[in-house]
Amino acid sequence: MNYLLSIFILSIISLNMNFMPVHKVLFVEENETLIPMDSSLVFVKGGTFKMGSKTGEEDELPVHKVKLSDFYIGKYEVTNGEFVVFLNEKGNQYEDHALWIKPEGKWRNLKCRIYEKDSAFFVEKGYEQYPVNFVNWYGANEYCKWKGGRLPTEAEWEYAAIGGKDAKRGIPLPVEKKAWYSVNSNNKIHKVGTKKPNVLGIYDMQGSLWEWCAEWYDAKYYELSDRKNPLNKIKSDYRVIRGGSWANDEKMLCITNRNAIKPKINKINLGFRIVYDL
Repeated sequence: MNYLLSIFILSIISLNMNFMPVHKVLFVEENETLIPMDSSLVFVKGGTFKMGSKTGEEDELPVHKVKLSDFYIGKYEVTNGEFVVFLNEKGNQYEDHALWIKPEGKWRNLKCRIYEKDSAFFVEKGYEQYPVNFVNWYGANEYCKWKGGRLPTEAEWEYAAIGGKDAKRGIPLPVEKKAWYSVNSNNKIHKVGTKKPNVLGIYDMQGSLWEWCAEWYDAKYYELSDRKNPLNKIKSDYRVIRGGSWANDEKMLCITNRNAIKPKINKINLGFRIVYDL
């Protein structure tokens, strides 16, 4: 390409950078999936780790080794501003007799900050960077598919939360430095990324909102799970959620803690983040 023409094109691009969508700056193609390569994602190098806990609940046993492949994970929980774009393209659909998101959802003085008006969806001003809540598993799953990704498996979530292969690097942060929970949240939801990240640079893995995982819940799953990239596909009544929320105490925020809820449920303290395969 002619040198002067190249300079001209670069100049035009730089003048228009302020108008470019943040999440469409650069993409890399892996296995025919376009992965957005920007500051919203964190690369997690695969490896082997011990999953579960000897000091937790019975469903965290037995402690077992799991091997995971490389993946990318959302640096933040999915926000209202991101989810509303999805809703305006796909609509708010019913699955399992429940809407993907419950715009009229309320709990005490808190509520869903996405609303519908004239067949379109909007975010209340000032809440664009807050994590989307009142989203059920179906809505979270469809959003991730729409973005070309998926929900994290339970193993991927735990591995990323402990810091992956970097788990032993650095000094562990006190919970109040890295998480919004019952002690410091003032009984409300906070913007994503306002606490300290973990060693991988991922925010709000503990506290903020419970996060949906991909698979079905089974209290005995650790006894029979695959040791490489496990994913429980055996249907039950519940889907896995992890991480605790702004309403929970420190015990519930334990990284190995497993919880579950029916996939059709929309709750004030339920959210999610996205994962991409390599």
